[in-house]
Amino acid sequence: MWYSAAACSLAQWCSPLYESSPNEAALLKQGGPGVLWRAALYMVVASALFATMNALAKYLLLANTGQPIGALQMTFGRYFFGTLFLLPVLFGAKVVPRTKHPFKYMFRASFGVAGVALMFLAIAVIPLANATAIGFSSPIFAMIFAVLLLGERSGPYRWLAAAVGFMGVIVIAGPDASIFGAASLFAVAAAVCMGGEIAAVKWLSGLGDRALIMLFFGNLFGAILGGLAAIPAWVSPQPMEWLIFAAMGLVAIAGQRLVLHAMAMADANFVAPFLYSTLLFSGLFGVLLFDEVLRPSLFLGMALIVGSGLLLARFGR
Repeated sequence: MWYSAAACSLAQWCSPLYESSPNEAALLKQGGPGVLWRAALYMVVASALFATMNALAKYLLLANTGQPIGALQMTFGRYFFGTLFLLPVLFGAKVVPRTKHPFKYMFRASFGVAGVALMFLAIAVIPLANATAIGFSSPIFAMIFAVLLLGERSGPYRWLAAAVGFMGVIVIAGPDASIFGAASLFAVAAAVCMGGEIAAVKWLSGLGDRALIMLFFGNLFGAILGGLAAIPAWVSPQPMEWLIFAAMGLVAIAGQRLVLHAMAMADANFVAPFLYSTLLFSGLFGVLLFDEVLRPSLFLGMALIVGSGLLLARFGR
């Protein structure tokens, strides 16, 4: 989704969207702690933006504003406004949005749309922090897709990391020994789809298109697919709902921009762990805005998933 894991992987495998500002260029030349902590700050702010997007989606899903807006229509709104907000970026960068691989981008977007829609379905019925934590297991599924479809090899430490992360998913999704409830299955399915999107992004990164082009077509085709899927149950949004759609698109694009900037300024192994602060912001929003309760099993599962992610970053490529 726009989502944290996909944005992080996009940043690792693609070049930055923007040139560094003069101040950042000076910091890069200077090096040292100033650059590292600026990059870390970017990642923390991006994490807050990603959590904000999910909180906005949950608010809209639970709001009593007449006919409820469905997850597919909300997914369309997120991608549609993401595309609109990228247009001035393309103009400023003097980049013409064209590619020789539209069907490959459509294939990538199908994973993204499915992942976002499933995550929206999940956050409507389970706590934000739970859904977000399960979503962070997407690199596990990305690794599996990369092995099966891209021919990559994974050593024993990466498989150990995957096993640890999946244990975390089970702890969060099935604290009552039911393993997976229907609602948690939405979040797990979303993580699988986001893992597929991450693998697709890596596949597309070998085609030679710039990161800005990849991001634009990911949003454009996401809007097309999301819109087509939403037509059968389309509800005319109220003005406030359009504003929330626009806010979701804006914070998603801004968060991805900050992630890419951070990855350009510092090594991925240093900055990627700061993306896990999304869990903290999601838990905070859930408690303050939706009266959610954070169970002890959530923190144990979070620890396992974060540990899995750090192991994957340490032993991955």
